Amino acid sequence: MAEQSAYAILNVRKGADEQEIKRAYVELVKRYDPEKHTERFMVIQSAYERLRDPRKRAKEDVFTYNYLKGEFVFAPEEKEEDPLPEVLARIRDLERQLAEQPDNPAVKPALILNLMKRSYRNAQKKLWAEAIKDWQAVLRLDPTHQRAKNNLFFAFVHLAYYYALHDLTDDAIRLWEQALEMDPENLAIIHNLAIACEQAGLHDKAMKYWNEVVRRWKMELDKRPDDEYLRNCIIEVHKHHGGKALQSVPTPETKQEAVEQYREILKFNPNDFEARYQIAATLMEENKFDEAVEELKKLHAEHPKNLDVVNLLGWAYLNAGKFEMAFNTWRRALITDPKNLAIKDSITRARLAVGKKLKEGGHYTQALVHFKELLKLMPNAWELHYEIADTLLRKGDRRAALAEFQRVLELDPKNKLAKKAIADIRLRA
Repeated sequence: MAEQSAYAILNVRKGADEQEIKRAYVELVKRYDPEKHTERFMVIQSAYERLRDPRKRAKEDVFTYNYLKGEFVFAPEEKEEDPLPEVLARIRDLERQLAEQPDNPAVKPALILNLMKRSYRNAQKKLWAEAIKDWQAVLRLDPTHQRAKNNLFFAFVHLAYYYALHDLTDDAIRLWEQALEMDPENLAIIHNLAIACEQAGLHDKAMKYWNEVVRRWKMELDKRPDDEYLRNCIIEVHKHHGGKALQSVPTPETKQEAVEQYREILKFNPNDFEARYQIAATLMEENKFDEAVEELKKLHAEHPKNLDVVNLLGWAYLNAGKFEMAFNTWRRALITDPKNLAIKDSITRARLAVGKKLKEGGHYTQALVHFKELLKLMPNAWELHYEIADTLLRKGDRRAALAEFQRVLELDPKNKLAKKAIADIRLRA
């Protein structure tokens, strides 16, 4: 289950200042006594901590819709309670007059007034579609009408926000895009569109908006280089899209996109562990093993106790053809943590794979070295004894091979391959 938004837990909107957040926290703590409601209190405490820390708040904010503050504005005369039938009749009459007398200076202002009166009634009743039509009609008559422009914009962003909260993303996108046409520089709307388009599966459109959001954040960060919150917002976007690229269908393009996203993170935080680790992992997937080794060696030097790094470094060495360095790396890891199953599994799989490869290549003595090293970890694995027996047989040591095949039958009495091999050896003897 996804973690609930810290804003939802504290019942505040994104953009709330520190005082608002603290007030909300204090009210909830009063309601949920820590001793009586321990679990709920811990959830509240966690949400409060997430919003107090700039890095954690950045992670929260990057994928949370922005609520744009505003209000509907009407002149006093537009709020006058004229009987609705009279307002409707005047609108019809004035529309007819405007069509017949387009140059009459008194008609257009009168029509605008009555359209605004009707829009006020519609807004009061939350008949948003009708109110929007009225404001659009006013703006067709007078494109500079500030109250109609304000009300139309606020209706778009207000409705879009609540549509998005209820997963009606297509409607939210349509309205936010209309709002963006009215205010092309509004970063909060561009950010909302990036989130909504991604949620709707509109990848190309989402990336267009995300790129614009990040571009503007970077411009702001140039002006405020010490802004940790903004820096971490940028980092979180790159982390997200690097991860998305890795989770998508693996192609050279998606892998390259992932590396580029993570390298962008390092421009803002050169020590970001996750970004550096993912770059190395992606290089491994691209079979760039020597490059992966170099990345992981640096990471290992800074995080010597991180066995995930050590494990991946072992595989990087192995795939780069540096077998001894790979096994020495894993061996040192086992000294640190003798019970680490991931390291043991890597050694097992690597020894077996290398041994088989050497055997198939005719390097029997070297293959036996790897198989016998593996015996120390899994002395009773019949599969391993079979590989040793088969290698000895290929090498020409039938007596030793026979003993190993017999050991296979001790461990797996019904093994047909071992029985056949024993019969063949005895027949030829």
